[in-house]
Amino acid sequence: PVCCGYQHNDAFPGSHPLSVGPLGYNGSKAAMELISKADVVLALGTRLNPFSTLPGYGIDYWPTSAKIIQVDINPDRIGLTKPVTVGIIGDAKKVADGILSRLSKTAGDAGREARKNTISQTKSAWAQELTSMDHEDDDPGTSWNERARDREPAKMSPRMAWRAIQSALPKNAIISSDIGNNCAIGNAYPTFEEGRKYLAPGLFGPCGYGFPAICGAKIGAPDVPVVGFAGDGAFGISMNEMVSVGRDEWPAITMVIFRNYQWGAEKRNTTLWYDDNFVGTELDVDVSYAGIAQACGLIGVQVTTMEELTSALNVAVKSQMDDGKTTFIEILLNQELGEPFRRDAMKKPVSVAGISAADMRPQKV
Repeated sequence: PVCCGYQHNDAFPGSHPLSVGPLGYNGSKAAMELISKADVVLALGTRLNPFSTLPGYGIDYWPTSAKIIQVDINPDRIGLTKPVTVGIIGDAKKVADGILSRLSKTAGDAGREARKNTISQTKSAWAQELTSMDHEDDDPGTSWNERARDREPAKMSPRMAWRAIQSALPKNAIISSDIGNNCAIGNAYPTFEEGRKYLAPGLFGPCGYGFPAICGAKIGAPDVPVVGFAGDGAFGISMNEMVSVGRDEWPAITMVIFRNYQWGAEKRNTTLWYDDNFVGTELDVDVSYAGIAQACGLIGVQVTTMEELTSALNVAVKSQMDDGKTTFIEILLNQELGEPFRRDAMKKPVSVAGISAADMRPQKV
């Protein structure tokens, strides 16, 4: 099987029978289950970063007893995050070609059919499970997601939105993804047949990346449909460029904004480790990004159902390619929150001796 790293879904053709999707944070459970059985891992052009190797869906899948062959052109990355058996400094493609040229024509034939069947069955089971995943689970002892669903039962969840997006996203599209909870939830969904199709901020974590990145992608590839994705918190960082993209010399784009009126990644940590005591995570419910787009002379659309979202994205991409029109699609979501960033790095705060909640005085304005 062939796995991809976190937010590198475009590193291997998604339709290939050996492709099992991205490892790591909100990735492919099929990839995790299969790599856990490996006795040898060939890591091509990857530093095996934490987001691509940490447990997911409750599976601690990294094969600690496997032999690891790591290939990277940067020697500083060899063995940086995981112990390796063999480290090779070099261009990933050239090294892969070199390894392939030294293999016999019958290499891997033993047990090949059984492995292919296991891969196919594991992928199929995960595809069915992913299709049926509508909502985010709550950690034991917490109830944020349950309350979020009960509070706004008519609104879509993030996973519903991503399924609707997949129904309309062109196969040849370039997409960008911002940081944040709703974008991260979508990591398991998109697949690609070519490289350089999935633009992501990676571990730099720059809020506001999705919007300018997709503008740059369209300038670089004007004949390809482009769709950017951002949560409403991250989008607010770079939304000032809405006044720029309407100029005649700017090519048209399509931008999708997940609107749940909160900084989700930050709020997720506080709902889990600070007993729902979240501060500074709420966004103004009276602000409409679709309305701002219209005020900037662009197309702004607000959607509330999966059907509306699929239709709006179809229309927006067609308008982008045929009419040179830029569209901002604002998806109204419930406030469910997915898996937190770096669960391994968080823990309950330690109580400070002698401090009581009763000592705190309400702020007077």
